[in-house]
Amino acid sequence: MDLEKIRKELLEKRALIIEHLNNTSAEELNNKDGVEDAADVVTSELNRETFYKLTHAERETLFLIDLALKKIESGTYGICEECGADIGDKRLDAIPWVRLCIDCSQNEETMKMFSSNDDLSYYNIIPNTTFDNDEDRNIIE
Repeated sequence: MDLEKIRKELLEKRALIIEHLNNTSAEELNNKDGVEDAADVVTSELNRETFYKLTHAERETLFLIDLALKKIESGTYGICEECGADIGDKRLDAIPWVRLCIDCSQNEETMKMFSSNDDLSYYNIIPNTTFDNDEDRNIIE
């Protein structure tokens, strides 16, 4: 693995993100014309929400790029933060700022999927059941 090449790619991506964030922030400030009807207000709000989501993702990527650059300096680049295994060159080539190996990444995604649905707990919809005998209790447990 050519760490200098990866470092250069990370720095280039970092510069592109910063430039994009600066340009979109300036555009957002200049898009106020003062004469808006209700539809314009709704459209403007949707645009701001989309802008926020995009910049949030870009800021997260920027953070991960900075983290990857620090790992290159410290000699820990390419090592999974979760399990300590090698991440793999193909995965690092595709996403040089990746923090986790494929297995740990899938586990993290699974955990996010379940934790994001906190409002819906299947255990809350199980009826209160009384057991007539130990055999019925063993089936449930």
